[in-house]
Amino acid sequence: MAFNELNWVDFLKNKVKKSNDVLVGIGDDCALVKVKTREVLLKSDLFIEGIHFKLKDTPFKTIGMRAVSRVLSDFAACAGSPKFLGISIGISHPVSKNNLKEILEGVIYLSKKYDFSLVGGDTAYANKLILDVWGVGVSDKFIKRSTAQEGDYIFITGALGKRKFNEIFTPRLKEAKYLASNFKINSMIDISDGFTLDLYRLLKESNKGALLYKKNIPINKMSELYRGEDYELIFTVSKDEKRLDLLKSKFYFVGTVKNKLFGYKMTDNKKICNVSLRGYTHF
Repeated sequence: MAFNELNWVDFLKNKVKKSNDVLVGIGDDCALVKVKTREVLLKSDLFIEGIHFKLKDTPFKTIGMRAVSRVLSDFAACAGSPKFLGISIGISHPVSKNNLKEILEGVIYLSKKYDFSLVGGDTAYANKLILDVWGVGVSDKFIKRSTAQEGDYIFITGALGKRKFNEIFTPRLKEAKYLASNFKINSMIDISDGFTLDLYRLLKESNKGALLYKKNIPINKMSELYRGEDYELIFTVSKDEKRLDLLKSKFYFVGTVKNKLFGYKMTDNKKICNVSLRGYTHF
């Protein structure tokens, strides 16, 4: 049988198992899911050949996993968990039926690992391979970018600049849940476009400044402050947090939130200088 959109949908319906929360899944005009009476998180993200990955250098299973993990990382940044995901794929001519199955293998692997349901999407031909991933999540304690407080301690969950751009990464969902459940976390963001740029986004939304301590930032070279796709979390902790030593033993304490007039600065204990707003931007 020729490979086309009709038998691809049939393949997905047979491959993807519905959870009890999915009333109508792949194959209809819309999915129908149960979220009971609670607020939900909504997120979408594009993953584009030539921009986010090179087709010749990236296994198709990795492409599927990386595309989905970017959305999962944004759920982590809000202390949320994924429930339902959909993927629309623009298929370029070099991509075969088996390649699509490999992409799906990556998605299904993560759905089992992080307990979410794949509920639909769309397919079409395109000039390059494009994955548009959208997700629905839940959060018991939603953490925003915009609620950092003056005096907060600034932390990051892991070292910067360690991961190659075409590698699979682990979204910090577990760490986010631990932080939200046990500490006074006032704000959070994930590092997708570079540490200094993403911290600036958090500070801008919170109408605050910051002082960073250069010696505390886990980097080997300064350029690692600006490169994207670390997918660690930046979070700020209330100055009233009693278990600061516990946090310092698990994560990296890198700065303090200041008032907006202070600006965005870094110190090496000898001098203070302005932080350069460098990082990855699409346009």
